[in-house]
Amino acid sequence: MCSYTVANTCSVVKRRTLRTVELAFAHRSLALGGRPRIMAIVNVTPDSFYDRGLTADPAAAVARGLEMVAAGADLLDIGGMTAQPGDPITAAAEIDRVVPVVREVRERIDVPIAVDTYRAEVAAAALAAGADLVNDHTGLSHPELAGAVAAAGAGLVVTHLGIAPKQEQDGRYAVPFEQVAATLSELADRARAAGVRRESIVVDPGLGFGKDTTTDLEAVRRLPELRALGYPVLLAPSHKEVTAEPLGLPEDALEGTAAVVAVAAYLGVDILRVHDLPFMAHVARMGSLLGAGGSARD
Repeated sequence: MCSYTVANTCSVVKRRTLRTVELAFAHRSLALGGRPRIMAIVNVTPDSFYDRGLTADPAAAVARGLEMVAAGADLLDIGGMTAQPGDPITAAAEIDRVVPVVREVRERIDVPIAVDTYRAEVAAAALAAGADLVNDHTGLSHPELAGAVAAAGAGLVVTHLGIAPKQEQDGRYAVPFEQVAATLSELADRARAAGVRRESIVVDPGLGFGKDTTTDLEAVRRLPELRALGYPVLLAPSHKEVTAEPLGLPEDALEGTAAVVAVAAYLGVDILRVHDLPFMAHVARMGSLLGAGGSARD
């Protein structure tokens, strides 16, 4: 196993390799290996860039989550506040949006549930309601988040973020891949120091958060090197600028997202966070089959 520093990188095989591991949560686990697991997005927000508030109502969000599992999702990611720039809602309002949906979905199905938040109090409330995993897209910006996750025995996604939460981007900038990898390794170390189990940590290079398209594309190409950090890798390319800008397409176009999903699956990414199911699940399955020759039934 190799660990990253900015000055010292690992030599890894570019082609994906099969491995089977268990991502451990307090009350269930998620088997990884063979094909990417599909994380479906459920936005309990009125200002989602994707669905423009179609699932802001809790009943609609629950229905959407059940529909996504039926369409092939292996886990759900439920969020109550958009990552788009602007004033954040209060933690109490975020809890009011997320917790009823988490609780209802947990009563209906047994797939792992993630809560998309960077706040410790929201994470704790959602985990108590039945969530298994906290998807923090802000690089542990809340100092108490990792501790709240550890106290619940839950999983944690740590993400490379180029800007502060909810901040308006003042341009997009290049980041050396080695710096992205080193930051993820450091975030995982911080999570472990706070008590999060190693087998419960996932790393995410953070496509679309402050970094330019060249940086984001490099992270996709070098996914095997991120896997060499020793943690499962999550990629969230769905309708990000990196999937649209190079093609001159709007961000709601599917072509670029599908291409990134296929390549990431070929290279062995562990989890893909996407909106469009079952379409993207099928794309990921084919990319995985081409990559390592896994079973079509995997």
